[in-house]
Amino acid sequence: MKPGRNITITLVLLVGSLTVSGQLISVRSGISSDSMMIGDQVVFTLQVDAADHVDFRIPDIRDTLSREIEVLYPIASDTSLSGGRKVVEQRFMVTGFEPGLQVVPSQPVVYQAGEVMDTARSMPLMIRVYEPMVDTTQQIKPIKPPINTPLTFREMLPWIALGIGGWFLMTFIYALIWMQLQKQKDPEIFTLRPQEPAHVIAFRELDRLKEEKLWERGEVKQFYSRLTGITRGYIEKQYGIPAMERTTGEILQAFRRVNTENGILDEMLTGLLQLADLVKFAKEDPLPVDNQTHLNNAYLFVQKTFPLFYREELSDLKEESSVLKEDKDG
Repeated sequence: MKPGRNITITLVLLVGSLTVSGQLISVRSGISSDSMMIGDQVVFTLQVDAADHVDFRIPDIRDTLSREIEVLYPIASDTSLSGGRKVVEQRFMVTGFEPGLQVVPSQPVVYQAGEVMDTARSMPLMIRVYEPMVDTTQQIKPIKPPINTPLTFREMLPWIALGIGGWFLMTFIYALIWMQLQKQKDPEIFTLRPQEPAHVIAFRELDRLKEEKLWERGEVKQFYSRLTGITRGYIEKQYGIPAMERTTGEILQAFRRVNTENGILDEMLTGLLQLADLVKFAKEDPLPVDNQTHLNNAYLFVQKTFPLFYREELSDLKEESSVLKEDKDG
């Protein structure tokens, strides 16, 4: 066989094998730009198109494509099946820091079709990395200072909330420590004392008002303000009527609902509150005998009403004692 004929047969076999290989699998790679400034970023794409009966393994691309081209992170990986073929595409964000014409090497894909195992490769790529032009004839300038940006309320809000929370926490801890020290110093301060009855408070305040002799010194308005305040406070504590916040008419109406038997009490309370309103708002100037009379009526009002509640409390205590005794006997 002639040498030229042997060469021709060899070339035919090679072309045939390449055609079969192309039908089984093809590997293509691409880059979004053939040039970039040093440190910029471009997208590298690797695509494998193979028949669905072909098994292949894509190269594991992690940190670098070459010594000069670095892989920053994978962008996406897509797989599609169509027309009896499977297409796998992977994209990566890459960059370069070495100026010059850099080579992105071909990517090997190992595949197997039946008993045939081989490697298909993509074509190598070229990318030019430029470095910035520096005018060395110009004077070297200092580095620009940081830009001062205004601080927004949203940025300050977490620190404000943290400061307020810390202030409340420190105040709470300080209060606990102070209470503990005061308790050790004077335990009676934090001892719960029984609440004084309403009539005891009223009698004490009336005695104090009597000793001050306000109306005798010409302070009639102040005298009636104090007198009605004591009476209102007694009614509120004794009857549960919010007398400190109501008008004279509202107080009398509420008192008449709870006092249905003793009309004298209603007359004393009515005379006292109405005269006090005239003194405070109409500049009424009552006689000294009227002042003494209403002070005495205030004493009498408290004296006539508190035994009613006192008897009720004693009755409740007797009932509770009898119930406890029956339970004990039983």
